[in-house]
Amino acid sequence: MTAVFTDTYYLMLRALRETIRQPALEIGNVFIPIFFFAVTVGAIGSSAARAFGVDNYTGFQMPIAVLQGVAGAAGVAGIATVTDIERGYFDKLLLTPAPRISLALGRLAADVVRICILSAFIVFVGLLFGSGMETGVLGIVVLVVMAGAFGLAYSGIGMALALKTGSAQAAQLGFLIFFPLLFLSPAFAPKEYFAPWLEFLATINPVTYIVEGMRSLVLEGWDAAAIAKAFGAIFGMGVLTMSLVLWGLRGRTA
Repeated sequence: MTAVFTDTYYLMLRALRETIRQPALEIGNVFIPIFFFAVTVGAIGSSAARAFGVDNYTGFQMPIAVLQGVAGAAGVAGIATVTDIERGYFDKLLLTPAPRISLALGRLAADVVRICILSAFIVFVGLLFGSGMETGVLGIVVLVVMAGAFGLAYSGIGMALALKTGSAQAAQLGFLIFFPLLFLSPAFAPKEYFAPWLEFLATINPVTYIVEGMRSLVLEGWDAAAIAKAFGAIFGMGVLTMSLVLWGLRGRTA
């Protein structure tokens, strides 16, 4: 077990060094969520209170910007793994005594670090826009941890596809899966205002509970039930995606 943590740590550092050497690759992950955040708040914010009773639409949208950033940043592990496979570096790692699970966890852990930094930055921008944070500094910490946990679970999709197929195009599908999940959640309005069929889909969508958990931290204060549901949804997704990662790793290393 010690070897797993040690080797995961060093492989994580390697992955983070790649990011430091190519910081321009992170520009899109920062710019896109902030751009859509500003445009959405600018277009709907003034009418949100009359339309569906949301007085602080900036705070209402800030978790969406965070999750968009998470989705963009969470694709790096899978694509970088494909690059290692194509260059033969992954096969060299297989010749080392490193536990096989560390080869995947190192990349995933690097994604978590990047996602937490990105999420903290987006929260800071949201505060500058006037989102507020009812739960204070501790709430920011919980929100960033929640984003990192969701990023770990979500990164597993791209990682599993990368290990199973060795294809960058397949690994990128993990990013595309996020948008149906986001738009089938109460991303832009409370689900009570949805048509019945859309409200049903939002209710069974795990991203809904993550959005609502983050919003409770921003808008309402400490809501233990909402936070528990959010972490429960993340845990359920994580069990599924990490199982897929193990399946892909088994096929790649067999």
